[in-house]
Amino acid sequence: MPDEKKNFEELTIKFGKGLAEDFTGKDGTAYKRILIPNRDPDDHSPWASFVLPAKAVHENQFGKGLWAKIPAEGHTTVTKPERTDGVDGEIIWENRKESVPNTELKEMVESYKTRSPQAKEAGSRESAREKLDSLAKETAAKLSPEGRKAKPKNRGPEH
Repeated sequence: MPDEKKNFEELTIKFGKGLAEDFTGKDGTAYKRILIPNRDPDDHSPWASFVLPAKAVHENQFGKGLWAKIPAEGHTTVTKPERTDGVDGEIIWENRKESVPNTELKEMVESYKTRSPQAKEAGSRESAREKLDSLAKETAAKLSPEGRKAKPKNRGPEH
């Protein structure tokens, strides 16, 4: 039965276009470095990243995001820059490499999906909408017919 193909289970990782950087390897092959945002919004350290061949990363049908399929049982090397203090107070950045199971990698890349709405930095849309509604009401009150009649119009000398 050597003709049988093994079916590998695959995971689909979805991420934004802004998280992918193109680069060419020493061998001339095109790759994409995918940045992994920090899960904690208060963590301002540099983001971790991993690399995939450029031909393995695809644009979604709406052109707003990217996706890639990776084997579910595999591991991927994730690189994270770390700051260390050197001699005489120098700051030295070193890359820490770690092999991560692909199921965990998918969770890391797509952690934005599990974030609660209160944790999002931009604030809620309802409050912006409420501000807009109150501003519209104030403007309408200023331009209402009652507001216009209150001022007597000066038509000039009477006949």
